[in-house]
Amino acid sequence: VNITGFNYLPTSTTGQIVQHQNYTLSYNELYEQAEWLAYELNRSHLTSDKRKRPFFINDPKVITGSANYKNYKKSGYDRGHLCPAGDRRFSKEAYNETFYTSNITPQKNSFNAGVWNRLEIKTRYWAKKHGKLYVITGGVLNKNLPTIGYEDVAVPSQFYKIILDYSNPKTKAIAFLLPHKESKESLKNFVVSIDEIEQLTSIDFFP
Repeated sequence: VNITGFNYLPTSTTGQIVQHQNYTLSYNELYEQAEWLAYELNRSHLTSDKRKRPFFINDPKVITGSANYKNYKKSGYDRGHLCPAGDRRFSKEAYNETFYTSNITPQKNSFNAGVWNRLEIKTRYWAKKHGKLYVITGGVLNKNLPTIGYEDVAVPSQFYKIILDYSNPKTKAIAFLLPHKESKESLKNFVVSIDEIEQLTSIDFFP
């Protein structure tokens, strides 16, 4: 992710790191989704261009094959974006890239359109305010999670988002851990330490 000389990729527990033009991810075949997805979100990215939503397609760069979007049909879960399409309206290519199935995870609609959406909007607000952020996001993947579809896509019971503001003079970070359920609570109630997410995921975020 060395677009602007910044390259703090998290560690991968699977060794399958996939780099796209506008985000990088670590795919976990066992759970049929990314264990993390990392991208830069700069003020310049936040345009309001109207884009036509494309179909979800398999990620051509995931060697083991990313889960087909049909796993989600009639599952009761949304195809929840990890990198929101709304963060990538500045070009057709960037927008379409968010519709690879490696960028989605099963999310209840009340969560995806609710508290998770609020956090995405807040992240965009901070990017506008501070100029450039580095965002890492994913579901907490572990054994015994329920699954959907014929490829057994795991349904995380928690989702995390780590946001790093690396603009001068002071680097700062904040981490959120959200239970996968509808919530009207304030986002600040979900703030945790990065260490806590590292313990849950066995991923080292800023090695």
